[in-house]
Amino acid sequence: MDIFSNTYLVQNIALAGSLIFVSFLLAHFLTPIAGMLARKLGAVDLPARLRKRGERGLDTRIHAYPYPKLGGLAVAASFLIVLIGNNMLGNLPTGVIIGILIIIVLGFLDDVFEISAPVQFALQFLAAFAVVASGISITSINVLNIPISFDWLPDIIIQIGGYAYNFVFPGDVLTILWIIGLINVINWVGGVDALNASVSSIALGTMLILILSLGNIPLAMVIAVYLGSVLGVLPFNWNPGKIMYGSIGDYLNGFLLAVFAIIGGAKWNATLIVLALPIIDGLYVFYSRWKANPQLRSKPFQLMNLSGYNHLHHRILSAGYSKKMVVLIEGTIMFVICTIVLYFSGINQEYIAIPVALMIILIIFTFITFRVKKAQKEKNLKYAAQLAEEEKMGSVVVQVVGKEEDDEDQKFVY
Repeated sequence: MDIFSNTYLVQNIALAGSLIFVSFLLAHFLTPIAGMLARKLGAVDLPARLRKRGERGLDTRIHAYPYPKLGGLAVAASFLIVLIGNNMLGNLPTGVIIGILIIIVLGFLDDVFEISAPVQFALQFLAAFAVVASGISITSINVLNIPISFDWLPDIIIQIGGYAYNFVFPGDVLTILWIIGLINVINWVGGVDALNASVSSIALGTMLILILSLGNIPLAMVIAVYLGSVLGVLPFNWNPGKIMYGSIGDYLNGFLLAVFAIIGGAKWNATLIVLALPIIDGLYVFYSRWKANPQLRSKPFQLMNLSGYNHLHHRILSAGYSKKMVVLIEGTIMFVICTIVLYFSGINQEYIAIPVALMIILIIFTFITFRVKKAQKEKNLKYAAQLAEEEKMGSVVVQVVGKEEDDEDQKFVY
């Protein structure tokens, strides 16, 4: 099928592209305002040297200067403004809208006050419960053409005030765990500038193509708006970062990716593969914490809230790569995974032509960058050995060697 011969398809792709562009511009415009607000409210992430001993996240802070948060506020504002301005808010179920508002409040409170883990999980649960209470639940999945049902009991009606809630067991429990789990897994990805946004954007773009191919146009347009909003803040978050997405952005990414996966109608095996990188990394981190903290093995929420230097991006940094290389490496892995998913999901070749081209370009660019970095390190080592030899001989040599990228963060002031 020629993609350009299908007028309906072209119109929807064009509409999605225009929504991405508009929300990108709005979020980009709002980001400096969010940065100034962050500094006024004290929503600033301090580096390890300015934090108290034993403070939450002390050992995971790798930036060298106070870092304003609330970038996610620009994402959320752009997302809601564009949806309301285009009469698209009704494309989302009421429970999802309530959940979004709860996540925004949660993220804002954490960005400004760094609230405790129990309060965070309580609000995450409330947001997830708002989703299932509106009738959205994982009632069944199809894995390798084998249907698995999660509606084991007869209808259970729970009265909440004047509202009757149909409790599905264990579907609703799994849905709440899925949403809370993905909120925290995606949040863990955000340890390096631009990494969370890059991984989330690639996943969102893949979901957009999958859901467009399934004909769910209203939801696809919502995803397009959110994708544009996330991308709008990304230039400010690229290393050296000027503002971070903060808890609002990271939590909202996880919440909406989890919800889009449920209501999008896409195959669960495809969704799980798309999110495989952050999920596997999250499971590894959780297992590492479980193994290292036997006293907390019966308290999973406390284990999830621990900080540590065992995420994938930390391990890549420990191998000697820069922050930008971490984003390139994990972004390339995500691109490869998502392109494979699109190829094996029955998507027409026209849909995946651009992702395949971008994947190839990204792989080549990453390989070239890797080789350049390696050559620079070899040059520096050779020069260091030469300098040491000349010092032994009593000569003094002054020479400037090309500096490694990202050796030192740059300070940004609004």
